[in-house]
Amino acid sequence: MTFADEARSYCAFIEHAVELDVGRRLAMARMHLLRLYQAALALPEVEPPDDVEAGPSPERPRGWAGFGDLDGYWEVFDPYEQDEPVGGSLSDDLLDVYADVRRGLDLWDRDVPKEAASWEWRFHLEAHWGDHAVDALRALHRACARV
Repeated sequence: MTFADEARSYCAFIEHAVELDVGRRLAMARMHLLRLYQAALALPEVEPPDDVEAGPSPERPRGWAGFGDLDGYWEVFDPYEQDEPVGGSLSDDLLDVYADVRRGLDLWDRDVPKEAASWEWRFHLEAHWGDHAVDALRALHRACARV
């Protein structure tokens, strides 16, 4: 599958996650997020086309159910610094990934050069959603073991 296919699959999961019980939601989140991250690592490094901009961030999906008591978790933000743990949120992580990926997918579906979407996805992988994805994967792995 291409990154666009994985992005579409991830976004569809997020948009319909409310229909799943929390155990299935956790398992599916882990699977979709891992596939998305893996596919993102193969995105080409391209220059953004001139005069093409992504639209605004999408709204949070209606009825987002979160993960109950398993939504919050602890992490060390930078594993190369001796910092205190900070609180994280699976919902925040997954929805931030969703917002960045959905904006790129909306570009992909528009009549603009595909490089615009590829650049959007790659840039935000490195600048923002990649951190949310890897932080969430560890928490999802542990959460799946608890349900």
